[in-house]
Amino acid sequence: MRVTLHDLPIRRKLLILTLASTASALVFASGGFLIWDIVQLASVISQTTRTQAKLIADSGAAAVEFGIDQTADETLQALKRLEHLRTGCLYRVSDKGLLAKYEHGRACPAQLPDTTDTGFSWSGFDVVETVVASGVSQVPREGKVVGWLYLERDIDDIYARLRVEGLTVLGLLLLAIVIAFLVSSRLQRAVADPLLELAETTRRISMSRDYSLRAIPHSRDEVGVVVHAVNDMLDRIGERTTELSKANRELEHEVEERRRVEEERLAALERERDANRLKDEFLATLSHELRTPLNAVLGWTRVLRTARVEPPTQARALESIERNARVQARLIEDLLEVSRIVTGKLRLRMSETDLATIIDEAVEVVQPAAAAKRLRLHRHIEVQPAMTAGDPDRLQQVVWNLLSNAVKFTPPDGQVTVTLERADGYRLTVRDTGPGIDPKFIPFVFEPFRQADGSVGREHGGLGLGLAIAKRLVELHGGTIHARAPTEGTGAVFEVRLPSVIEAARAERRRPSTRDNRDPVASGTFLRDVHVLVVDDEEDARALLETALTGFGAEVTTAASVDEAMREIDRHAPDVLLSDIGMPIEDGYALIEQLRARPAARGGHIPAIAVTAYASTRDRRMAELAGYQDHIAKPFEPADVARAVARVRRR
Repeated sequence: MRVTLHDLPIRRKLLILTLASTASALVFASGGFLIWDIVQLASVISQTTRTQAKLIADSGAAAVEFGIDQTADETLQALKRLEHLRTGCLYRVSDKGLLAKYEHGRACPAQLPDTTDTGFSWSGFDVVETVVASGVSQVPREGKVVGWLYLERDIDDIYARLRVEGLTVLGLLLLAIVIAFLVSSRLQRAVADPLLELAETTRRISMSRDYSLRAIPHSRDEVGVVVHAVNDMLDRIGERTTELSKANRELEHEVEERRRVEEERLAALERERDANRLKDEFLATLSHELRTPLNAVLGWTRVLRTARVEPPTQARALESIERNARVQARLIEDLLEVSRIVTGKLRLRMSETDLATIIDEAVEVVQPAAAAKRLRLHRHIEVQPAMTAGDPDRLQQVVWNLLSNAVKFTPPDGQVTVTLERADGYRLTVRDTGPGIDPKFIPFVFEPFRQADGSVGREHGGLGLGLAIAKRLVELHGGTIHARAPTEGTGAVFEVRLPSVIEAARAERRRPSTRDNRDPVASGTFLRDVHVLVVDDEEDARALLETALTGFGAEVTTAASVDEAMREIDRHAPDVLLSDIGMPIEDGYALIEQLRARPAARGGHIPAIAVTAYASTRDRRMAELAGYQDHIAKPFEPADVARAVARVRRR
C-alpha cells in the first residue's frame, strides 16, 4: 500500500522535513563550493598551461624558423620538468609537418589539430600556440608566424581534487545528517509531543464520548493556543452535550410516556371493544335467558286461563311455570351477586361449617337434573365430618354452581364425580365427562359474562356468571379455584382448595342437616293466631302474599297505600307488618317512619318486614336502618316469608 507524506505520523513528518531541509542545504552548499573550486582549479590550469605554451613557443621559435630538429627536440624535452604535460608537438608553417615532439603518454598528431578544438575535454586540456620568428617585430606576438606549438595536459589533478572533495562533502553530509537527525529527534518533541497529546486526547474523547477529558498545554506558542482553543471547544461541547443529553432524556421520557399512554389507550380501546362486545353478547344472552322462562310462564298462564285443561296438563303447566320462575329468579339473583361482588358489598356470615354436609345437600339438589339426563353422579368424601370456617350458604352456592355446571355440559349417559379430600386444608374436585374446555379459553373461564360459545346458536344457556361468582366466593374464604382440561374432549376438572381448616378436636360436632328434621313450615297451622298486614300497591303481589300466608294459617289484611295501612293499624293493629318499598306517593320508608313515630300503644313497636324488589346489600341495610326488622327480596319463596313472619314475631 502506497503511503504518502500526508499519511505519516507527525514525528516522522517533522524528522523528514528537518533532514530533507538540512540535506538539501548541505547538498546545495557543498555542491556550489565544489563547483566553484573545480572552476577555479580549471582556470588556474588553463592560465598556467597557456603561459607554459608561450614560454616554450618563444624558446623554440628559432629552431622552428630555421628547421633545426635537434634544438627543437631539446626545447620540448624541457616539458619533462612540467607535471601533467603529456604531449608537446612543434609544427612548421611551411608544410604543417611535425618538426619535434614530446610524447609522455599520447602520440603527437601527424597534422596540426584544428586551433578551434583547443580547450578542456573529458580527457585533458589542449593548447595550440603560434610560434613567431624572433626579432622580426618589436610588438609581442605580431611577428612572422613560423610554426605552431601543440600542448596536451591531463586533468588528473582535477579528477583527484573532485574525488577528494566529493568524498569529503559526502562524509560531511552524512555526518551533518546524523547530527541533524539526533538534534531534530530531540527538538521535534517540543512540537510533536503537544500535538500528539492533543491528538490522543481527541481520540479518547471520540472513542469514549467523555467530554470531561482535557489536553494539557505545555507552551505559549501556536500549539499552546491550539490546545487552549480545543479545551475551550471541549468545554462548550461538554455543556452542549450535557444540555442535549438532558433534552434527549426528557425527550426519551416524553416519548416513552407517550408510548405508554398510547399503549394504555390502545389497551383501553381494546378492552372497551371487548367490553362492548361482551356487553352486547351479555345483553343478547340476558334478553334470551330472561325471555325464555318468561315465555313459558306467560304461555302456560294464558293456556290455564283461556282453555279447559285436564288435571294432568294443569299439573304439568304449574310445574313448568314454577320451574321457569325459579330459573328467572336464579338469573336475577346471579346478577345481584355479581353486583355485590363488583361493588365490594358481598358479606359472609362465618361459622363452623361441615363441607361434607354441604356437598351432600348440593348433590341432592342437582340429583333430579342429573337423573333427567341419565347421568351417574358419584361422590367420594374421604374426610367426614370436614369442618372449616365459612359461610355455609355461600359454600353451598359454590358447590351447587360447580355441580350444576358439570351437569349442564355433560352429555346424556355421562358421569360427574365429586371428591373431597384433605390436602393442605381441603381439596374439592368436580370432574365430568363432557366435551371439556378449550385450552385457549381456560384463562377466561372465571371472568363474568364470558362463555366459550357466545353465539346465538349455542347449545347451553346461562349468563356465564356462575363460575365468576364461585371464584369470588372461594377467594373470600381464603381459598383458590382452578380449572383444567387434561385433553380436549375428555371432560373438565374444577379444583377448589380451602386452606382454613378447624382442628379435628373441634370437628366432632357436625352441623345437623335440614333434611334430618321435619320442617314445621310444611304444617298449615304454622302461623295460626298471627295477624299479618300486607301493604303493596300491586294487587297481584297483595293477593299472592295473602294466599300464601293464609295457607300457613295466618290472618291476613291487605292495604294498597300508606294511608290505607295506617287506617288498618288504627282499626286493628296487626302482629306483623309486611310492606313493599317502591310505592307511589309515599313509599315503604315513609310508612315505617310514621309507624315508628307512634307510641307502642298505637302500634309503634309492630315488627315489620320489607318485601321488595330492591335486593342489594345496601337496600337491606337501608331497610333495617329505617326500622324494618327483616328484608325479603322478590321473588320469594312463600315458606321463607312464613319463617320470617314467625321469626320477627318471636323477637
